[in-house]
Amino acid sequence: MKRKITITKFLMFALTLLMSYSSYAQQRTCATDEYMAEALKNPVYAAQYEADQQKFQAELARRANGDYSQRGSTITIPVAVHFPSGNEADRACLVALAQSQVDVLNADYTATNADVVNWAAASVFYPGLQPGAANISFCLATSNHPEGIDPDLIEGEPAVTIGYNFANGAGFPEQDANWAGYMNFLIKDIGPGLLGYSPLGGNLTNGGAVVMNLETFGTSSDCTGSNIGPQAPFNLGRTVTHELGHFYSLGHPWGNDQNVSCASDDGFADTPNTGQQTYNCPTPGSLNACSAPQKILSMNYMDYVNDACMYMFTPNQMSAVDAYVSSVIAPGIKPGVCEPAVPGFNIASSGDDTILSCPTTDNQVSFDFSYSTVMGFNETTTFTATGVPAGATATFSPANLNSDGNVTMTINNINLTAEGDYTITVTGTSTPSNVTESVDVVLENNCVETVCDDYVATGLPVVISASGSNDYTSTITITDDLPVEDVNVTVNIDHDWIRDIRVTLTSPNGTEVILTNNIGLDGAGEYLNTIFDQEASLAIEDQVSPFSGTFTPLEDLSVIYGEMSAGDWVLTVTDLFNIDGGNFNAFELELCLESPLSVDEFGFEDFAIFPNPNEGEFTIKLNSNSGNAINVDVYDIRGRNIYNNSYNNGFNFNQTVKLNNVQSGLYLVSISDGDKNITRKIVVE
Repeated sequence: MKRKITITKFLMFALTLLMSYSSYAQQRTCATDEYMAEALKNPVYAAQYEADQQKFQAELARRANGDYSQRGSTITIPVAVHFPSGNEADRACLVALAQSQVDVLNADYTATNADVVNWAAASVFYPGLQPGAANISFCLATSNHPEGIDPDLIEGEPAVTIGYNFANGAGFPEQDANWAGYMNFLIKDIGPGLLGYSPLGGNLTNGGAVVMNLETFGTSSDCTGSNIGPQAPFNLGRTVTHELGHFYSLGHPWGNDQNVSCASDDGFADTPNTGQQTYNCPTPGSLNACSAPQKILSMNYMDYVNDACMYMFTPNQMSAVDAYVSSVIAPGIKPGVCEPAVPGFNIASSGDDTILSCPTTDNQVSFDFSYSTVMGFNETTTFTATGVPAGATATFSPANLNSDGNVTMTINNINLTAEGDYTITVTGTSTPSNVTESVDVVLENNCVETVCDDYVATGLPVVISASGSNDYTSTITITDDLPVEDVNVTVNIDHDWIRDIRVTLTSPNGTEVILTNNIGLDGAGEYLNTIFDQEASLAIEDQVSPFSGTFTPLEDLSVIYGEMSAGDWVLTVTDLFNIDGGNFNAFELELCLESPLSVDEFGFEDFAIFPNPNEGEFTIKLNSNSGNAINVDVYDIRGRNIYNNSYNNGFNFNQTVKLNNVQSGLYLVSISDGDKNITRKIVVE
């Protein structure tokens, strides 16, 4: 039974998409319902969605009881527009396109659009109904842009990114934390047939977006160099009006696309139940609704007619939008981004904002920052630091700037400091206006290093029975009791019905993280040495079997960071149905642990490593008459070996090491002479 139902749903989805593809440029299409059905299978996303819906329903109930105390003034929603395939040479055109779309939204959501006059003739078929207006407005953000996103995105100019890979190219629901607090519009090629899609109830706190195809955004001229621009009959910006309605909780008048009938609708009394989608450009009042003598409200923005023939929301729809925006959207809005930019400057970390150090091995470390001016600001800015460890000093090079540039802060005399974590605040202060901006960096002065090791489970493979137990566990026991900096999991599983598989990691502290659950298409498939890494760029829920590569898990692995490592790490593979079987083949754990930095365990005579900091080239000197080879290894701060070499010994060992094409940062140099070993930190600038 399970298999038959699942296949039927899949075929319905495939048929819907096939019909959409074949009808592009003749009929409107929207994939929101299908995409939401898939997205809600993600427990993390589903939990956020449910929490937002509870807030929304509570606000609707207050308004239904006549309580409008929280309505307040008009809510302004900042907009950011992203053209990942755009050409920078088209910036002026793409900005104009973005502004034209914002203008359409401001008119459509307040019933001030020019074509709403058509309602006068149509209203005879809808007695007592008038177009509805929401208490919201939209602005194309101009101030306080996210740093380091788009080098051509200038403070004071519209928030339009070109060539920026929003959400790292992830699929639905597209979310980018860099753009949290904005109403994001992502304009990209989503294939033929689909005009756009949106979450059915979105959120700004996670950087959520409405996605539009290249030919359905804005109303101004085509940006031909980028192959982006509106095309008839979807060239009046109404596709965004429609999809944004979904983001603010509005459904189609007929209900869900997977259940189009008179038995379902959108829940609003003033939108007649249609029982069908409406396409093209019907004459108002020409189509019968489900209940006579009602007529289909074909000009409603949430229907499927052409742009030129949709021109109104209903009062109930706009009341729902007001309730959703005030309860869910408004709390997540980034403040101040719609205000005009003022002359000033920004200062941001341009390198590592956390650096490890050790008083017994280090004398100094350096942090790098970028300094950028806003709207021609040219006052002299001087840099200072607070929070520096007692005994150390901070110097800046250069000490001040009056134009865009880079600055390096060096923390000196670390050998005179106490171990501990130090948050250092770097402040720029201009003269004479006394404009100030600050940024924090962290000095982890704890004589520790991050070492990553792999641990492979034994006792595998095991057979996943088609009719036996549902849960299969594998345990890796760790004896080192150190703080966890990072954890990655590799699994190998094959199954006759891969969607039946759920995989959960449990830490020794009892923290459970669902790595994957009910993902992929129906039928046989496998997790082929699949790596779950919280820092990956692709999400597992967006993939189809065979799963081969590195993906972020369903739930956040970083909740384990900071826990102690010792104890049992348990991977549980759950077969959700006793119908099909397979094999649990392998489980591997990569743990990056914060270990004490080794010092002169056995000591060297006249040891020195210099210069430090350096540019990737340094000299090692020591005295040895052991006759053993001198082994030199260099590791990055995650414990990855980037250099290894063995040298002939001599009493006065003097060897220059060159690290080719190495990035700036902190590295560990390990020198061994038989049983003697020493580790030192170096800084590459």
